[in-house]
Amino acid sequence: MPIAFCAMTWNLENLYPANSADGPKSPDLYERKMRNLAQTILSIAPDVLAVQEVGDPNSFADLQRRLNDKYPYTMLSTKPDPRGIRVGFISRYPLVQAREFDSFPPEALLGVPSSGGGKEVNNMGRGVLKATVVLAPGVLINVVTCHLKSKLVTYPGNRRSPKDEDERAKETGYTLIKRTAECVALRVYLNRLLTGNNEPLILMGDFNDGVEAVTTQILLGPPDRSLSARDKFDDIRLYNLAEYISPERRYSRLYLKEKELIDHICVSNELIFHRRQVDAFVEPIENIDASTEARREAVYPDHAPLFARFEIPLPSENTLLKG
Repeated sequence: MPIAFCAMTWNLENLYPANSADGPKSPDLYERKMRNLAQTILSIAPDVLAVQEVGDPNSFADLQRRLNDKYPYTMLSTKPDPRGIRVGFISRYPLVQAREFDSFPPEALLGVPSSGGGKEVNNMGRGVLKATVVLAPGVLINVVTCHLKSKLVTYPGNRRSPKDEDERAKETGYTLIKRTAECVALRVYLNRLLTGNNEPLILMGDFNDGVEAVTTQILLGPPDRSLSARDKFDDIRLYNLAEYISPERRYSRLYLKEKELIDHICVSNELIFHRRQVDAFVEPIENIDASTEARREAVYPDHAPLFARFEIPLPSENTLLKG
């Protein structure tokens, strides 16, 4: 019998305690948000949940407690961004062979300029987490979560608006360069995880860019001309599951009334044929704009969770899945 497995990714939007600088404005708002988070997770019932924008470890632990002892295993990055947000995992299964990736490897795009002409960018803005889930003897799945540089431009002096059009163009370019450098570094790291083995891999997270964006395509590797024929790149290729979401639900954020799919689940060749459902829970999310203060009254994140269900054959049924 195959093993049912569900992976989910969700940007929790500023998971901070009440009355903190970026958290809910009141204990009541915090309670309502945490209740909504827990109810959504329990209703979708993923086996492994990748999360982004965890600002406070205590709030992360609070969320785990609200899941009725169904998710005893967690990981939380020790490398947050300057604002304190980071990625993590919540899981039904033990998370083994854990690693955290931060510094760009030598093969990556090194020495790119940073905003305002400051220090060169040679590390991820937010650390990347990897863990291995053991579903059964010989059935291993590597899971990776990331939160890439956002499109939000912060100008020198922590300004949110530019002095003039020259500065806007330049700083927007710096932002794009940084996200590109992060994608190259992450792709190099994924190459090491994918090459020379048959262990399936799932990459999940907030890419802060769409399906067709160059940065997203960097992470996927060489495009596949045909799923029905194997080629030399199948060992390192990833497949974005976005196309398997119904078109009317193929988004994870509503920004200025535009639907955006900036959160993604990507899988290696070993898993692409075993998917059974891919969806986004878009109903509760609200339209947002550039205002961050207004979001302190929100009781549901501004991102929709994405999830994918699989039926994983046992090794005797499919030798490709042997660890």
